[in-house]
Amino acid sequence: MLSTIVNEIVQSGGRAFEVGGCVRDYILSLPCKDLDIEVFDLDADTLTAILEKFGRVDQVGASFGVIKLKANDGTEFDFTLPRRESKTGQGHRGFQVDVDHTMTLAEAAARRDYTLNAIYRCASNGEILDPHGGLADLNSKTLKATSPHFAEDPLRVLRGMQFAARFDMSIDSHTASLARSLRAEYSTLARERVWAEWHKWATRGRTPSCGLRLLESTGWLELYPELSALIDVPQDPEWHPEGDVWTHTQLVCDAAAAIADREELDEFDRTVLIFSALCHDLGKATTTKFVDGRWRARGHCEAGVPLTRRFLESIGCPESIIVVVEPLVAEHLAHANPAQSPKAVRRLSHRLGDATMVQLVHLVEADMNGRPPLPRGLPDSVRQMMEIAGKLNVQKSSPQPIILGRHLIALGHQPDVWFGDVLRACFEAQLDGDFESEAEGIRFLKKTLSNQ
Repeated sequence: MLSTIVNEIVQSGGRAFEVGGCVRDYILSLPCKDLDIEVFDLDADTLTAILEKFGRVDQVGASFGVIKLKANDGTEFDFTLPRRESKTGQGHRGFQVDVDHTMTLAEAAARRDYTLNAIYRCASNGEILDPHGGLADLNSKTLKATSPHFAEDPLRVLRGMQFAARFDMSIDSHTASLARSLRAEYSTLARERVWAEWHKWATRGRTPSCGLRLLESTGWLELYPELSALIDVPQDPEWHPEGDVWTHTQLVCDAAAAIADREELDEFDRTVLIFSALCHDLGKATTTKFVDGRWRARGHCEAGVPLTRRFLESIGCPESIIVVVEPLVAEHLAHANPAQSPKAVRRLSHRLGDATMVQLVHLVEADMNGRPPLPRGLPDSVRQMMEIAGKLNVQKSSPQPIILGRHLIALGHQPDVWFGDVLRACFEAQLDGDFESEAEGIRFLKKTLSNQ
């Protein structure tokens, strides 16, 4: 379908090029989801007339040089026309767009954020055209601004964060300077746009630490005080020979990404794991003290919970993710008790709430692996804990109450306010292991009622 459309464009005097992420991913031998075709030497009306032969055309974005085609076979394509963007105000949307199909490739590419996204591939013969040196920057793993226009859009810094994480890249000094000049405009970004880039950092990044280092080198980490507070926070070298808390956090994030790949986690579980890795030690910034000749951070798990919520809310993280990350942060050292028991495991699983024991173990493993050169892997206490969790069937869900209101009604009682107290007492006893089956629970319930 696309080759037929391209032939029509060429026969009408136009030139069609794949550009942006699809070309970058083609060069890197990665799958490409979104195909962006930029057409030169044809005006919008002529291009629209060609596309209408192949399906339904949506011109909602035509004034910005974007024409969408839903082809008759159901395939969807985005066609763009070369355009100039002139800064008219602060933020991601403060631009005037002028479409000009007579522009050169180099002129059109100059509006793109990074050189790795300014490489063209001819749609008719596959020739690669690289007007701004993007191929060399890809090879050297360097994020470099395509032009001074980079400094007109603050969202480009966060895009760089997730690109760095995805492609193991670092930002060059000139581009970092342009990024620093945009810090004051961070507040103009819509929260959903901020979250979209952080989400890509978590779900697509293979080395999340590269994105975090980009934030640090551009001064943008200061926009996230919960993270920047971790820099230079000391740790006991016996347990953390890798260095300060910020260094440890970056290593844990990379370890979490490796675990997510190994376990083939879905998008939600990967997001939870990466952000719990990022936030797991936020509490150390406020609890670390030198006690008895050693650096200690007593209570940092609990102290990190409100800091986790504050940070995640600030970047637009959905509540459905926050409520899972919070208990993981709170309980990420629960395995440290060497004496595991069914009661302790039931209680822990219950405290995890919306999180699961499996998610906790992934975080614990990432935490352990983020302390080189100490040995990697899980301690025996975690293996024992999960063995017990398997027997109790609480690896992927928290314990559910066995005794419910219907059991009280079956014993001849009418619903009343005191039901709640009795049911809570029964659930507490269940968590303690006083009963494990419905029959045992009913006997416990009868005994409880007879003692009142």
